[in-house]
Amino acid sequence: MAFITNISGDVISFADAQDVRNIDQRVFEGNEINFTDAGTGATTLDEYLDDLCERSTTRILQKFKASTWWQSYNAYVSNPISNLADLPDLDPNNVKGRQAAFTDMTVYYCLKEYLLPKIADFAGGLDNPEVQKITYYDNKFNDLFNELTSLADWYDYDGSGTVDTDEKAFSYFRTRRTRRRSTLVKVR
Repeated sequence: MAFITNISGDVISFADAQDVRNIDQRVFEGNEINFTDAGTGATTLDEYLDDLCERSTTRILQKFKASTWWQSYNAYVSNPISNLADLPDLDPNNVKGRQAAFTDMTVYYCLKEYLLPKIADFAGGLDNPEVQKITYYDNKFNDLFNELTSLADWYDYDGSGTVDTDEKAFSYFRTRRTRRRSTLVKVR
Protein backbone atom coordinates (compact mmCIF):
# COMPACT_ATOMS: atom_id res chain seq x y z
CA MET A 1 0.00 0.00 0.00
CA ALA A 2 2.99 2.26 -0.33
CA PHE A 3 3.20 4.90 -2.99
CA ILE A 4 5.00 3.82 -6.14
CA THR A 5 8.09 5.85 -7.03
CA ASN A 6 10.38 5.99 -10.03
CA ILE A 7 14.17 5.60 -9.97
CA SER A 8 14.71 9.21 -8.87
CA GLY A 9 12.28 8.78 -5.95
CA ASP A 10 9.37 10.79 -7.33
CA VAL A 11 5.86 9.44 -6.70
CA ILE A 12 4.30 8.22 -9.94
CA SER A 13 1.31 6.36 -8.51
CA PHE A 14 -0.64 6.21 -5.28
CA ALA A 15 -1.49 2.51 -5.87
CA ASP A 16 -0.30 -0.57 -7.71
CA ALA A 17 -1.79 -3.70 -9.28
CA GLN A 18 -1.94 -5.57 -5.98
CA ASP A 19 -3.99 -2.77 -4.41
CA VAL A 20 -6.52 -3.04 -7.25
CA ARG A 21 -6.70 -6.81 -6.88
CA ASN A 22 -7.16 -6.51 -3.11
CA ILE A 23 -10.18 -4.19 -3.41
CA ASP A 24 -12.16 -6.29 -5.89
CA GLN A 25 -10.61 -9.63 -6.74
CA ARG A 26 -13.85 -10.97 -8.23
CA VAL A 27 -13.51 -8.62 -11.19
CA PHE A 28 -10.43 -10.57 -12.26
CA GLU A 29 -11.75 -14.01 -11.40
CA GLY A 30 -15.05 -13.64 -13.24
CA ASN A 31 -13.89 -11.71 -16.30
CA GLU A 32 -11.20 -11.99 -18.89
CA ILE A 33 -9.78 -8.51 -19.32
CA ASN A 34 -8.13 -7.96 -22.68
CA PHE A 35 -5.17 -5.74 -21.87
CA THR A 36 -3.11 -6.44 -24.98
CA ASP A 37 -5.33 -4.27 -27.20
CA ALA A 38 -5.03 -1.27 -24.88
CA GLY A 39 -1.94 0.07 -26.63
CA THR A 40 0.07 0.49 -23.45
CA GLY A 41 2.71 -2.09 -24.33
CA ALA A 42 1.98 -4.05 -21.17
CA THR A 43 2.81 -7.73 -21.39
CA THR A 44 1.08 -8.84 -18.19
CA LEU A 45 -2.14 -7.91 -16.46
CA ASP A 46 -0.19 -6.50 -13.51
CA GLU A 47 1.79 -4.18 -15.81
CA TYR A 48 -1.49 -3.04 -17.35
CA LEU A 49 -3.01 -2.40 -13.91
CA ASP A 50 0.09 -0.46 -12.86
CA ASP A 51 -0.29 1.71 -15.98
CA LEU A 52 -3.95 2.33 -15.11
CA CYS A 53 -3.00 3.27 -11.54
CA GLU A 54 -0.51 5.82 -12.90
CA ARG A 55 -3.20 7.27 -15.18
CA SER A 56 -5.64 7.36 -12.26
CA THR A 57 -3.08 9.17 -10.09
CA THR A 58 -2.53 11.77 -12.80
CA ARG A 59 -6.28 12.33 -13.17
CA ILE A 60 -6.77 12.61 -9.40
CA LEU A 61 -4.01 15.22 -9.17
CA GLN A 62 -5.69 17.13 -12.01
CA LYS A 63 -9.05 16.92 -10.20
CA PHE A 64 -7.46 18.37 -7.06
CA LYS A 65 -5.87 21.19 -9.07
CA ALA A 66 -9.16 21.95 -10.87
CA SER A 67 -11.12 22.07 -7.63
CA THR A 68 -11.93 25.32 -5.89
CA TRP A 69 -10.35 23.77 -2.81
CA TRP A 70 -6.84 24.01 -4.30
CA GLN A 71 -7.20 27.72 -5.01
CA SER A 72 -8.53 28.32 -1.50
CA TYR A 73 -5.76 26.19 0.00
CA ASN A 74 -3.10 28.20 -1.84
CA ALA A 75 -4.54 31.40 -0.40
CA TYR A 76 -4.65 29.77 3.04
CA VAL A 77 -0.92 28.94 2.96
CA SER A 78 -0.05 32.50 1.87
CA ASN A 79 0.23 31.85 -1.84
CA PRO A 80 -2.73 33.80 -3.24
CA ILE A 81 -3.25 33.25 -6.94
CA SER A 82 -4.67 36.10 -8.97
CA ASN A 83 -4.51 34.28 -12.31
CA LEU A 84 -5.71 30.67 -12.47
CA ALA A 85 -3.10 29.91 -15.12
CA ASP A 86 -0.46 30.49 -12.43
CA LEU A 87 -1.96 27.91 -10.09
CA PRO A 88 0.80 25.42 -9.16
CA ASP A 89 0.38 21.70 -9.56
CA LEU A 90 -0.26 19.53 -6.56
CA ASP A 91 3.03 17.69 -5.89
CA PRO A 92 2.40 13.98 -5.16
CA ASN A 93 5.69 13.84 -3.25
CA ASN A 94 4.21 16.22 -0.67
CA VAL A 95 1.31 13.95 0.26
CA LYS A 96 2.56 12.98 3.71
CA GLY A 97 -0.59 11.98 5.57
CA ARG A 98 -3.59 9.80 4.88
CA GLN A 99 -1.72 7.80 2.27
CA ALA A 100 -4.06 4.82 2.63
CA ALA A 101 -6.95 7.08 1.63
CA PHE A 102 -5.06 8.16 -1.50
CA THR A 103 -4.35 4.54 -2.37
CA ASP A 104 -8.01 3.61 -1.97
CA MET A 105 -9.14 6.64 -3.95
CA THR A 106 -6.78 5.71 -6.80
CA VAL A 107 -8.09 2.15 -6.85
CA TYR A 108 -11.70 3.34 -6.87
CA TYR A 109 -10.96 5.70 -9.75
CA CYS A 110 -9.15 2.96 -11.68
CA LEU A 111 -12.05 0.56 -11.25
CA LYS A 112 -14.82 3.02 -12.08
CA GLU A 113 -13.16 4.74 -15.03
CA TYR A 114 -10.95 2.13 -16.67
CA LEU A 115 -11.59 -1.48 -15.65
CA LEU A 116 -15.31 -1.91 -15.03
CA PRO A 117 -16.40 -0.06 -18.21
CA LYS A 118 -14.41 -2.67 -20.19
CA ILE A 119 -16.58 -5.50 -18.86
CA ALA A 120 -19.90 -3.78 -18.13
CA ASP A 121 -22.98 -4.48 -20.20
CA PHE A 122 -24.45 -1.02 -20.47
CA ALA A 123 -27.34 -2.32 -22.57
CA GLY A 124 -28.68 -3.99 -19.42
CA GLY A 125 -29.13 -0.61 -17.79
CA LEU A 126 -28.74 -0.06 -14.07
CA ASP A 127 -29.59 -3.70 -13.34
CA ASN A 128 -26.22 -4.88 -14.62
CA PRO A 129 -23.91 -5.79 -11.71
CA GLU A 130 -20.91 -4.07 -13.28
CA VAL A 131 -22.87 -0.86 -13.82
CA GLN A 132 -23.91 -1.02 -10.17
CA LYS A 133 -20.26 -1.48 -9.21
CA ILE A 134 -19.29 1.55 -11.29
CA THR A 135 -21.86 3.59 -9.37
CA TYR A 136 -20.65 2.13 -6.07
CA TYR A 137 -16.98 2.94 -6.76
CA ASP A 138 -17.91 6.39 -8.07
CA ASN A 139 -19.66 7.14 -4.77
CA LYS A 140 -16.70 5.77 -2.78
CA PHE A 141 -14.28 7.89 -4.81
CA ASN A 142 -16.34 11.07 -4.41
CA ASP A 143 -16.76 10.49 -0.68
CA LEU A 144 -12.99 10.16 -0.20
CA PHE A 145 -12.23 13.11 -2.48
CA ASN A 146 -14.65 15.32 -0.54
CA GLU A 147 -13.25 14.09 2.76
CA LEU A 148 -9.68 14.87 1.72
CA THR A 149 -10.58 18.37 0.56
CA SER A 150 -12.54 19.00 3.75
CA LEU A 151 -9.81 17.75 6.07
CA ALA A 152 -6.62 18.90 4.39
CA ASP A 153 -4.26 17.59 7.04
CA TRP A 154 -2.21 15.53 4.62
CA TYR A 155 -0.36 17.98 2.33
CA ASP A 156 3.14 19.32 3.04
CA TYR A 157 2.94 22.54 1.02
CA ASP A 158 6.47 23.80 1.72
CA GLY A 159 8.09 20.39 1.14
CA SER A 160 9.73 20.29 4.58
CA GLY A 161 8.94 16.61 5.10
CA THR A 162 6.18 17.11 7.66
CA VAL A 163 2.73 18.65 7.58
CA ASP A 164 3.01 21.69 9.81
CA THR A 165 0.09 23.10 11.76
CA ASP A 166 -0.16 26.13 9.47
CA GLU A 167 -0.48 23.79 6.45
CA LYS A 168 -3.56 22.03 7.80
CA ALA A 169 -6.83 23.48 6.54
CA PHE A 170 -10.32 22.37 7.48
CA SER A 171 -13.50 23.18 5.59
CA TYR A 172 -16.95 22.82 7.01
CA PHE A 173 -20.00 22.06 4.93
CA ARG A 174 -23.44 23.33 5.70
CA THR A 175 -25.58 20.26 6.27
CA ARG A 176 -28.85 22.04 6.96
CA ARG A 177 -31.65 20.98 4.69
CA THR A 178 -33.79 23.54 2.98
CA ARG A 179 -36.59 23.57 0.47
CA ARG A 180 -34.92 26.06 -1.83
CA ARG A 181 -33.60 24.18 -4.82
CA SER A 182 -30.40 26.20 -5.27
CA THR A 183 -29.11 25.49 -1.78
CA LEU A 184 -30.03 21.83 -1.37
CA VAL A 185 -27.31 19.85 0.30
CA LYS A 186 -27.24 16.13 -0.36
CA VAL A 187 -26.73 14.05 2.73
CA ARG A 188 -25.71 10.44 2.26
